[in-house]
Amino acid sequence: MRTLLTLLFLTAIAAHAEDTPAPKVMGWSKNANATANISFTSSQDVVGQTDGNSQVYGASLKGGLNHNRERDEWRNNLSVLGATTRTPSVPRYVKSSDELKLDTIYLYSLESHPSIGPYARAEGAAPMFKGEDVRATSQIYRINRNNGESRTVEASSLRLTDGFKPLTTKEGLGFYWKPVQEDKLKVEARVGAGALQTSAAGQFTVGGPNAAGELQVNELSDVSQAGLESSLSAKGKIDEKSNYEAGVETLTPFINNKKKGDKRDAIGLTNIDGFVKLTSKITSWAAFSYDYKLKIEPQLVDRAQQIHMLVLNVNYSLF
Repeated sequence: MRTLLTLLFLTAIAAHAEDTPAPKVMGWSKNANATANISFTSSQDVVGQTDGNSQVYGASLKGGLNHNRERDEWRNNLSVLGATTRTPSVPRYVKSSDELKLDTIYLYSLESHPSIGPYARAEGAAPMFKGEDVRATSQIYRINRNNGESRTVEASSLRLTDGFKPLTTKEGLGFYWKPVQEDKLKVEARVGAGALQTSAAGQFTVGGPNAAGELQVNELSDVSQAGLESSLSAKGKIDEKSNYEAGVETLTPFINNKKKGDKRDAIGLTNIDGFVKLTSKITSWAAFSYDYKLKIEPQLVDRAQQIHMLVLNVNYSLF
């Protein structure tokens, strides 16, 4: 992750040397873009593969409503992402990605230093549909609850989360810096005080097998944190057809509601949210893209959450 981000930043910095500053559009501006991707594979008598058809259907909607003035800007973004997959091993549709996210940020530039100023932001994100663990064959699940109760269930699928759970909200207040604002490279850094709340009680996550071979299913807990937040992001153009985005955001929670007996300090509980996106247009209505997302939430789950998406998107600009 760190190496990929570094390469993107170095490439962008080298590209911006001959670029000119991008003009700032005043007043209200809006954008919305819908994409769809479809994949179909059929295999028969292939060594090492199960005969049958594999299908993937996905769609996303991204929109923004922004307002710019000479010394301030207000950015609002909405994104909806969803995909479902069916394979010969699991012959029913199972969701492979699912997220609804809304964020808003207000930035005010200092008169003496236009690239620096205070900011205030808020964000909310959650999956829209239920989450489940689906297996090709029946498994024994060991369900562990926070109150100490434990029981086993034998099934080929187990419901883990409800719709719009876990729900995560964030708030932040601090200062930003925009060292570069050009067509080929836009860099923005922020540091300030931040807070995070995750409503996850009653939801579950699958861990590894225990000594008896049972799949461990552990109940999640609500998370409440406050501390130091920071972020660094860059976006721009590689050429006329290709563009990139990359960023990382952290929250080091000096105030938290960790469980009794948890000896990790604020550094050990630091949340990390990173992403990389590369897009190249094939035609005016189709593009090839690679998306990578990394999420580390030590107080919620004890492992890194990663998503890789390599897709051909059919785009439609709503306005």
